[in-house]
Amino acid sequence: MKPLLNRAIFLQLFAIVSMLMIIPSIVAFVENNYFVARTFLYSCFAGIIVYALIAIALSNITKVQNNFEKLISFILSYLFLPMLMAVPLFLSLDSVRFQDSWLQMVSAFTTTGFNLIDLDTSSTGSALQLWLLMGSWLGGLFFWICAISILLPLNISRFEIGAADLSDGTSVKGNEPINPIINCARQLIPIYIIITVGLWLLLTLAGVSGFKALLMAMSVISTSGFEPIKYEVGNLFLIEVIIFLFFVFALSKSLFSRDINEFQKKKIYNDPEIRLAVVIVFAVTGLFFATSIFKSIVENTSLDFVMLLKHLWGIFFTVTSYLITMGIESKLWFSDPVFASGEVSTVALMGLTIIGGGVATSAGGVKLLRVYILYRNAVQEVDMMLHPNSIPSKTGRGALADNKNNRFMAWIFFMLFIAAIVAFTLIFSMFFDDISAGLSLSVSALTTTGPLFVNSGYDILLIEMNHIFKAMLGLAMILGRLEILVIIALISPSVWRN
Repeated sequence: MKPLLNRAIFLQLFAIVSMLMIIPSIVAFVENNYFVARTFLYSCFAGIIVYALIAIALSNITKVQNNFEKLISFILSYLFLPMLMAVPLFLSLDSVRFQDSWLQMVSAFTTTGFNLIDLDTSSTGSALQLWLLMGSWLGGLFFWICAISILLPLNISRFEIGAADLSDGTSVKGNEPINPIINCARQLIPIYIIITVGLWLLLTLAGVSGFKALLMAMSVISTSGFEPIKYEVGNLFLIEVIIFLFFVFALSKSLFSRDINEFQKKKIYNDPEIRLAVVIVFAVTGLFFATSIFKSIVENTSLDFVMLLKHLWGIFFTVTSYLITMGIESKLWFSDPVFASGEVSTVALMGLTIIGGGVATSAGGVKLLRVYILYRNAVQEVDMMLHPNSIPSKTGRGALADNKNNRFMAWIFFMLFIAAIVAFTLIFSMFFDDISAGLSLSVSALTTTGPLFVNSGYDILLIEMNHIFKAMLGLAMILGRLEILVIIALISPSVWRN
């Protein structure tokens, strides 16, 4: 067993994905959809056989992977694992090409959430939809584990996953376990499963059917944005409150992993990501709520207290959803035609998704911690302009943001992210002949917020575009999930050292 666990994470995940195909196969058998069931079953056996052959071929190799090889394995997972996931989808649907199936599973595994293929359960059964959500759920867990076990030891920029520079100059690298991937997996997988099951049970108690509640739970925990449930129950407010409570796991890694923050004994309310998220959510919600009320008064719209509360909750829920790059909107709010003119603008939603959620979470975007560091840097620069002879403090709460390397890497990442948005906007605009649609799609892909493009109002079927466009869209989603800086790390000399 130990040699198998020491294989590249790409090969381990290949075996896990193959074995997980047995679950939708059982679901299809229960629904008497034998063709889909056999497709998943045969794909499961084929994947296990391929993995066994590779494991046998590498059985005499006992070399431990260095940092560079771990990073390559991490990237290869996003390039090739969606191909394996797409096989049963392609074989089960006659009218779907393999590239379309691959793009759909890239959307799932990167937790982007583009609905490219219509998986209506009335015609295809529940197995395919379950497999799509399982792919996104597994993608969220995979990034949780790899962000801590692979990106942290590379020491590209330790703040990226929560490793602050300690005031006494100590390093967390000395506490790195012998097999960090397996160690992190053992710690994080139970937490990930527990919060998923917890959300599933709460949604079921709120009146959602068991299967739909499971799909929504996997979608929320992975922040994929897939919306398998259309809120066909009466307790809309209760359901959205339950979902909102689990949004917090995408705001900071300190809520589920204390490996780094234990060094500084941080409290949750002192977490800079949590505090910044609270400020952003309340500020944006208040701004748009005030704007909507002003428009309603100007248009002489009759308002009552319950309607105002419903509207305030709808904005609050939607703003938080986009900040963690999930992108689902409050059905309690958008179903009310009274406030149709008060909807949050697309530009504001883009800004929220670009900021993104917490580092080392399933959320995308620039990430809250980088934004916090850039903010602290701006404050220090202003202080230096006002008081040129002052000496900036590098201890206390600002130690994380006051580190020169942290500020530099945050700025580098931000510029790379903006450059990527510009580049993909130009590419997609050439296909659409519309720069606004190209901008919306590039932001959606790079921030892993697929629903943003659909909710922007563009009636464009991405599946009908040409092969080059689909390849570029898949590349954009993968780069957005890898956070771009991972690719730059490949040319860093320190990564090549053992």
